[in-house]
Amino acid sequence: MPQAYRMIGLLAYRIIGGIIIFANTLGDSVSKQELVFDDNLFVFETVMRVRHTEIDLEQHVTIESMTALLSEARLRFLYARGIKEVNADRQGLIIDKLQLDIMSRIRVREELLFEVGVEPVYDNGGSIVIKITRMHTGEVVAKARQHFRNYDFNLDKVTKLDKSTKEALYPHLFRL
Repeated sequence: MPQAYRMIGLLAYRIIGGIIIFANTLGDSVSKQELVFDDNLFVFETVMRVRHTEIDLEQHVTIESMTALLSEARLRFLYARGIKEVNADRQGLIIDKLQLDIMSRIRVREELLFEVGVEPVYDNGGSIVIKITRMHTGEVVAKARQHFRNYDFNLDKVTKLDKSTKEALYPHLFRL
């Protein structure tokens, strides 16, 4: 494990850009941190290939690169739902917690399927869940939960989600 990570028992964490990243690494058994998702949560899929710039000396994806891939998958999902990073009112979704469970090492040039969904939304936030599998074998290699909040950049504080964002994230709650 790189020196930049601090250990809490078997759980590694690092603060990157103000976000605390918890990573349950291979071989660790941190049962409290296990991510279990219902398959009906996933409503969006995207495929990405691991690039040479995203690996370490042992040819495996780094946690920083995995975080970037998760962000890219989230942004593709939000774009597909019509949600801008920052809207005209200068409000946008920010990630304040990331939970990552890596089950298998990921190598360069592997194609990964990112399945994205949203856990139940509340007034000022919710959680985006992501399951990552190898395209060719179907093996689940990682799972993540990104907790988000609505942030007003004019007021410089967390605010409630507007109805259109809630509807875009969790449309079946608004159908009659």
